[in-house]
Amino acid sequence: MSLDVSPPHFEDRVRALLAKGDTDALHRLVRKVSTAEIEEAFEFLDTEECQLILDILDTETAAEVLGGVDEHIQEDLTDALSERKLADLVEEMDSDEAADTVRLLEDDEQERVLDLLEDETEEEVRTLLQHEEDTAGDLMMVELAAIHEQALVAEAIEMLRENADDIKRLYNVYVVDSERRLKGELPLRDMVLARPGMPLQAVMSATEAWATPGMDQEEVANLFRKYDLVSLPVIDGDDKLVGRITVDDVLDVMEEEASEDLSRLAGLGSEDSFHALGIFRLSRERLPWLILGLGGGLVSGRILQGFETSLSTVLELAFFVPVIMALAGNIGIQSSTIIVRGLATGEVKGDAPWPRIRREILVSIFNGAVIGMLTFGVVWFWLQSLPLALLISSTMMLVVLWATLTGTVIPMVFTRFGIDPAYATGPFVTTTNDIVALTIYLAIAWRFRHILV
Repeated sequence: MSLDVSPPHFEDRVRALLAKGDTDALHRLVRKVSTAEIEEAFEFLDTEECQLILDILDTETAAEVLGGVDEHIQEDLTDALSERKLADLVEEMDSDEAADTVRLLEDDEQERVLDLLEDETEEEVRTLLQHEEDTAGDLMMVELAAIHEQALVAEAIEMLRENADDIKRLYNVYVVDSERRLKGELPLRDMVLARPGMPLQAVMSATEAWATPGMDQEEVANLFRKYDLVSLPVIDGDDKLVGRITVDDVLDVMEEEASEDLSRLAGLGSEDSFHALGIFRLSRERLPWLILGLGGGLVSGRILQGFETSLSTVLELAFFVPVIMALAGNIGIQSSTIIVRGLATGEVKGDAPWPRIRREILVSIFNGAVIGMLTFGVVWFWLQSLPLALLISSTMMLVVLWATLTGTVIPMVFTRFGIDPAYATGPFVTTTNDIVALTIYLAIAWRFRHILV
């Protein structure tokens, strides 16, 4: 019988070699693993161990690793590295990663590191730092292939060869006029297949999509998704080409936005990172939503007290309180999650809500009818009471309709007022639906109490 023993992880081998003091073996190990493995291991190594690995790597590889790790790790490392070492690493990064790294520093340290950079790099990074975070300007890199529309295909290919070391992840050539205004683009495949003597103007394609520096990163991600892009040009107000965004950066945005929305759906506020925030900050982010839930529960308790007579007269009414409240909460979360996702992807238009609302009403009517019939059958079989079965089933149908409308409309209202709709879900919708569903149920029971006895 053979045992399937997995090899130790990179971080475990690093710690073992450090414990032995075998620096030669450590150098050999670090230099033979991929940057992806090193970036993953940095999640488990402490700052001093990460810094040691960066010192072993050549400057270009170390810069790639530093630019690729999570922000909380990057922040710890930028604090630990000397300004000279940090400037050397920033010099080797793409301009977008360089700006992101420098942005983590305090203002005075930013200036000192920027002063240590070469003039061209310093100018690029300072330009990118002027853009607001989470915008196209924050995501873009300035390294790109922009070639005049009158240049021949053969000339353009030669230009790319001459600048191959400066432009990484090259997918398209952007065709510009003498004022650097974007006229079109040419995928590398099309340029290689084109006749060498043809001008770029004759073989280029029209640009389908572009971003402006102030565009929100979610809108940028939607453009990549809609047009199936790998690279997106960024133009200023005069249509001049100022940068490009590549798909790897957009994948990071999608992950970031998804994590942020999931936190908000769970009622966790705007938590940036489990690692980045302290205990009290994490508690402060969550407590308002927990207090909202507590308040909703207390209001529900007060409503139950107000209908004490009905509940004491017909004890069976109390059996269905948890069922009705749970149903309202679940339906509200279902509807609001669908709407929040649709608003984020552009499938749902916040400025034209009625088609979606009408569709959700039709869905809720069908679902309510099915749930009402099922409830009627169960209650009739269980309690042998036709009035009670009618009461519970009709309440269920009304609750389904109300909870669906709430989950659909509230995110759209938030969007209308410029509020992130993810905040409308979670405890907010659940608590609201619990209170209203309970009120509907007990109000109907009180109105028809005389036939339930």
